[in-house]
Amino acid sequence: MSTGRRFALLIATGRYDNQALRQLRSPVRDAHGLAEVLEDPRIGDFEVGRVVDGRHHEVTRAIERFFLDRRRDDVLLLHLSCHGVKNDNGELHFATTDTDHRLLASTSVPAAFLHTQMRQCRARSIVLLLDCCYSGAFLPGSKGDTVVHLRDELAGHGRAVLTATNRTEYAWEGDRLDELEPQPSRFTGAVIKGLRSGEADRDGDGVIGVHELYDYVYDELQAAQVVQRPQMWAELEHRVVIARSVRGQRQEQEQEKEKGHGQEGEQKRGQGQGHEPVTPVVPVTPPPPVPSPGDGFSELVLIAELLSGLPCMEDVRSRAEFAMVLGEELSRRVDLRGVRLREDVATMARAAVRQKGGVRALLWTVELFEGGGVAAGLERRLGRGGNVVSAPAVPTASAPAVPAVPDPGPAGEADSGPALRSGSPRRSRKVTLFLRLTGELSTLSCMADPQGREQFASLLGEQLDRPVDLRGTRLRDDVVVIVRAALNAPYGDRVLAGVVRLFEGARAAAAVERLLDEPS
Repeated sequence: MSTGRRFALLIATGRYDNQALRQLRSPVRDAHGLAEVLEDPRIGDFEVGRVVDGRHHEVTRAIERFFLDRRRDDVLLLHLSCHGVKNDNGELHFATTDTDHRLLASTSVPAAFLHTQMRQCRARSIVLLLDCCYSGAFLPGSKGDTVVHLRDELAGHGRAVLTATNRTEYAWEGDRLDELEPQPSRFTGAVIKGLRSGEADRDGDGVIGVHELYDYVYDELQAAQVVQRPQMWAELEHRVVIARSVRGQRQEQEQEKEKGHGQEGEQKRGQGQGHEPVTPVVPVTPPPPVPSPGDGFSELVLIAELLSGLPCMEDVRSRAEFAMVLGEELSRRVDLRGVRLREDVATMARAAVRQKGGVRALLWTVELFEGGGVAAGLERRLGRGGNVVSAPAVPTASAPAVPAVPDPGPAGEADSGPALRSGSPRRSRKVTLFLRLTGELSTLSCMADPQGREQFASLLGEQLDRPVDLRGTRLRDDVVVIVRAALNAPYGDRVLAGVVRLFEGARAAAAVERLLDEPS
């Protein structure tokens, strides 16, 4: 769990004065159920605030206060369960009890207001859960398309946005809407279930990250054959943990309980025979079987698990860039759908495993995006030739799931030089140069902040006569984009050295030029 503080705000609006907005019965129950799991110190350990059936000025005040005076390492979670209404210009507003659909600007919570509060907040781990009935298409006189463009209106750096749907369709409240007892909505109900049971801990590491929670909710709604298709957009600096897994805690408690009963029984038997208490012998569980080198599916499963824990896999754009570079090394396209983390990772792992030398190309790509230490740790998990050597073929109840985050190796190795040296086949000239330039540029002072990298990329793009678009989220990701753009353009390597000279001086440029002139 994060070392920062953890705060949650739940906005639930089910009662509406305006007859054009249908009454909702699940929001209040959703807020109570979600608050229980988020407040539970064994699970979410959040400090939770609630606004139930509030008027627009009460909700906006609560939201502004929620994002005020936060620290960078705080984790903030905002849950909105209400109607989402589009105005005639297609702009999204969140309805409150007193919302008048003819006066949205003055009687609702504009998405633009929420975006501003999140942008001004210092916290860099903000999770937004939207369980909204986007009813704009059903209001008299409404105009525009049927899609709510949530990414454009609410996504941004340091945020993850999870929503029940992004179309103007009702978010299902339950199987039978005529029941007197309100049910949790499908989306929030799945969130509560995944956190309360611990089932959302997909990799079995004892905590539930935001991507794991989305994967779980998506699968739950698909299994229920609900029309809703949850959406997610994330631009996070690191893995954001929503909760601890109570499933792992229960297993530990049961093991301790069984161990205690065993010791007590041994002591009673020893005392009954007039002997001193006998120290029990705890049986040693044999290690899980090591898959054979030819077990291709085991290799695929492990590679996918390890990739899932890499920071460069946390959002869609990073995965797309990783897949593009990997595809160049494999000399074939690796096309991702960009919807679900697990699906994209499985696609990349499959592309690598199916091609001779593909796992090696995958490790080189990891080194580009994450550094030599992480790549070396991943290689140790796979074995020198890319074969599984340290994990069960498929996680089972008796064999814990493979940890998602690769072992970074000994202290200090995360920032070490090129990995994968021992026993590795000779790299191509381009791969070697790519790795060396990425490492060199990552140390430049002009790359230390997103604004500096953006200026560097802008000038480089002008000289290459092609745009060099950066995300500005992670240093390594941005440097990979810069180096790739230079190496894929005619004389781009020399242009790169010239831009380095402008930003860092002759000594830094000379170091880059030496790399360009060195034999591989």
